[in-house]
Amino acid sequence: MDDSLHLLFPLLSSLLFVIGAMLAKQATSRGASPYTATALANLCLAACWGALGLLRGEGLPLDAWGPALAIALAFVAGQLCTYLAFQLGDVSLATPVFGVKIILVAVFSSLLAQRPIDLQIWIAAALATIGIAVIHGGAGPTTESATDGSTDSATSARSVRRVALTILLAILAATALSLFDVGLQHYGHAYGAERFLTTMFVFTGAISFGLLPWADRPGHVRAIRAGWPLALSALLMAAQAMSISYALGRFGDATRVNIVYSLRGLWSVALAWLLTRLAASPEENHTPRTLALRLLGAVLLTAAVIAALN
Repeated sequence: MDDSLHLLFPLLSSLLFVIGAMLAKQATSRGASPYTATALANLCLAACWGALGLLRGEGLPLDAWGPALAIALAFVAGQLCTYLAFQLGDVSLATPVFGVKIILVAVFSSLLAQRPIDLQIWIAAALATIGIAVIHGGAGPTTESATDGSTDSATSARSVRRVALTILLAILAATALSLFDVGLQHYGHAYGAERFLTTMFVFTGAISFGLLPWADRPGHVRAIRAGWPLALSALLMAAQAMSISYALGRFGDATRVNIVYSLRGLWSVALAWLLTRLAASPEENHTPRTLALRLLGAVLLTAAVIAALN
């Protein structure tokens, strides 16, 4: 059997993530809370893995519940930062920045194994820093403001602050999810992927109940017509998380899995460009220069990920 077939899981996840993220952006653009999107996606995950656990009838030893809870906390933190980044900024801005996750996974893996960080990781980090700087430069005016010249200094300053905060949230999300990946790879191998994932995602659902006081009420969701994008986004984000979590827990290989998963940065810019052309994008109507800079930044981040391999 080809030892690369398991990379189809992160490839599928990268595509589902971008579509789910665009739907989440549409929902938050209509006024939905990122806490709603986070709770819905994680409760879907808990329901699916909980049902699988009941069918298998295999429990996780009590001594593994502590690590499962810690990894669940990292996952929820990463998901929440992801949705907050989508609320503040664009999917085509935040998603390429998530590509730094593979570099962080390599760093955390080195620290866990108590070995020096390799030179290529430092090179990759430098490329990633340049890529993020280029993406930050993609905070240009929208097509409308560029056309009518109405962009003033205050609006420009607010735009730059939003971009900076979006990038910071994306980096925080990547950090939390890197800890999740490294922990899942270790404990998934130790206790069995399905057993560990079942308990961990049930904990994820339990933690996500704590977000419900800040989530939207059903009446508000109906009033702003955010029901269907929220529901579809939750299902897609849950499906992509199941796919990549299974790959990490069952096969390990966190570096290559994350390399393929990082392609979502390129998909997000390509989808943003396509939807802009079709006048159907939930994001702002960006100028060609802005999208070109984001594409260049995504390419540089992808190059950083590849550099981390060699």
